[in-house]
Amino acid sequence: MSTLHHPTKARFLLRFDDLCPTLPWPIWEAIEPMLIEHGVRPLLAVVPDNRDPKLHWGAPAPDFWERVRRWQSLGWSIGLHGYQHRYCNSERGILKRGKKSEFAGLGYAEQFDKLSQGLEIFSREGVRADAWVAPSHSFDWNTVAALSALGLRTISDGLALAPYLGPHHSLWVPQQIARMRDMPFGFWTFCYHFDEFTPASLETFRVHLATLAPRMLGLQDAETLARRGRTLPDRIFAGLQPLLANLNHTVSRVLPGTGPSA
Repeated sequence: MSTLHHPTKARFLLRFDDLCPTLPWPIWEAIEPMLIEHGVRPLLAVVPDNRDPKLHWGAPAPDFWERVRRWQSLGWSIGLHGYQHRYCNSERGILKRGKKSEFAGLGYAEQFDKLSQGLEIFSREGVRADAWVAPSHSFDWNTVAALSALGLRTISDGLALAPYLGPHHSLWVPQQIARMRDMPFGFWTFCYHFDEFTPASLETFRVHLATLAPRMLGLQDAETLARRGRTLPDRIFAGLQPLLANLNHTVSRVLPGTGPSA
C-alpha cells in the first residue's frame, strides 16, 4: 500500500530552489539521474527572470526552458520562485524566517504586477506554475491575495506538521527542514540549494535519497493531504521554530551538509 494511505508514517517532499539558466550544471547533472533512478518527483523552484548575481554560477544553458518543460513532462512540479530573485527590502513577511524580500512590504498592485510578469514568462515558455516558492521565505498577505487572484493557490512554505488550508483559498505545503533525514511522523519538505553542495554532501544526498525515496511524495500527492486548517499542534510547532533553527545550526557544524534552509 502507498505511504499516502499510512497516516502513521512520515512522508516527504523534495524541493530544489534557485533553478535558472546559470545553474551550476555539473551539480544538477549528478543529482538528476538519482531522482530518475528512484522515481522521486521533486518540486523545482524556477526563477522566471533571474537578476540576482549570486545565482550566476556559470554560462547560461541555452536549452534551459526545454529542460524545464521536460522536467514537468516527467511529472515533476515547477514552482514560481519569485520574479527576478532581486531583493528590494529587509521585510521578513508572514513567516519571519528570511531577512530580505522581493515581495513582502510592497503594495498589492506592485506585487500583482511582478507575479503577473513571472507567470507570463512561464506561459510563454510553455511551463505551468504548480506552486509559489518565495525567495528567502519572505512574502505577505498581499502576495497570497495576488497569487490567489492569478489562480496560483498552492504555497510551498510554512511551519506545520501536514499540508493545510489557509486564507484566500490558499493551500500550504509546509517546508520545515533543509536536509533529508528520517522523521517519526508527519509531512516534511526538504529544501536544497545548489551553492551548498560539495562532493561529500552529494554522497550523503545519494545515500539518504536511496533510503527515503519509498516515502517520497510528489507535490500533487501532498496537496491531497490538505483537508484541514492550521491546527494548534501546527502553531506550537511553528512557535518552536527559533529553537529548532538553533538546533539545526548546531547540527550543521558537526555534520556537514545538514545546514538550515535559506
